[in-house]
Amino acid sequence: MTEDNITALLTERAKTHGDAASTFSLAGDLITALMVHRQGNGIRPHEFAVVNILHKIARISCGGYHEDHWGDIKVYADLGKQLHKELTDQCQGG
Repeated sequence: MTEDNITALLTERAKTHGDAASTFSLAGDLITALMVHRQGNGIRPHEFAVVNILHKIARISCGGYHEDHWGDIKVYADLGKQLHKELTDQCQGG
């Protein structure tokens, strides 16, 4: 990918994803809150779905409307729900 292509892509993405620095900052703050809650423990698979949702929330908050963000949240939520249930069932011996 050429430098011109990268610049054009970033310009186009800024319309739907927001300014990269702002989006990354907000996503970082949201993910940091999750990690503080985890008290230094690693995240579990279903919590990684939450991380992806938080990233999409940052894009929605910092960018323009982009239907894919909302659909992605739905998919990540369904995957996270499935993984969380599987973990809970394993922990309960089911």
